[in-house]
Amino acid sequence: MGFLISEENPPLGHIITLDVAEPYRRKGVGTLLLRESEEHLRFRGVRTVLLETATTNEAGIAFWERHGYRREAVLKKYYAGGLDAFEMRKRLAVNAAGGSSAGKD
Repeated sequence: MGFLISEENPPLGHIITLDVAEPYRRKGVGTLLLRESEEHLRFRGVRTVLLETATTNEAGIAFWERHGYRREAVLKKYYAGGLDAFEMRKRLAVNAAGGSSAGKD
């Protein structure tokens, strides 16, 4: 179906890749993977998550923005072939009970 790979160095987390097989796209699989990963990262002390995505990846950019990620910078020639990337970030919210919760969709 899909997978998400991330790394953590609290308070910073990094989503390396998120991939969902074509037949399962637009069915909530990516959202589920992302929510679970954010919860895990939050539990481990991560407060900010960053990722990179190609500036030409309109569907990917829309997905990340729908889930609270914001464009922070353009990374020139980030990918092979000289393609630029956006660095995107999301601050993971901390709730009043001392735990935390993801930003709302």
